[in-house]
Amino acid sequence: MDNGGFVDLSHFGAELMLAKTLFDYGARTPVVCALCGIKRKTATRIYRLAQEQAPIKGMLPWDPHWISRSTINNLHASIFLGLIQDYVSVSVNDTEFGLQFCNAYTLYCRIVARNPKPSNREAGFEHHRVLDINRAWQLTRQFHTSALHFVMCLCCQSRFLIPRQEDQHASRCPVCENKTGSVVGNHRISRPFSQNAGKTLAIRLDRY
Repeated sequence: MDNGGFVDLSHFGAELMLAKTLFDYGARTPVVCALCGIKRKTATRIYRLAQEQAPIKGMLPWDPHWISRSTINNLHASIFLGLIQDYVSVSVNDTEFGLQFCNAYTLYCRIVARNPKPSNREAGFEHHRVLDINRAWQLTRQFHTSALHFVMCLCCQSRFLIPRQEDQHASRCPVCENKTGSVVGNHRISRPFSQNAGKTLAIRLDRY
């Protein structure tokens, strides 16, 4: 249909707004390009306008064993990827997937910020946000390629992540495996903050 020579910028505008939101969370340029479907040159211009400086260069955080390095890492990754599993569809287009990913990360930030008894390590991060958005993107890619998967803890009934190549018969989550010291405090919040984040806290993505 003839539109009189006008170009529909509504979809492109959504991509730009998503890019700015991701940059505000600290996303690196390659992550924004992948989630918004825009070119690196465009992403760099948006970053300069939003942050008033050149984007950070260097490699993205990539550690295939990050979730296994500490109980806290596993807990935060399990919270976020649980939201990805429950709310984000891989069958949508790039921009819609990017919006859902961003909403899931926003919800993750809201959940962990409500932690009433953060560990010393969590307290060292702004709003207890151990998982930054760039690593969240890398974990999402690992999850969607089946490099990571969920299993159910037979002790606390929460789901937790393990690498695909590790023991497929793991029966207890890292929190229940380490019920000593500060981990005991984390165990008290593991179920509502992971298995039942949406139900227990009455939070849904479309409310934010």
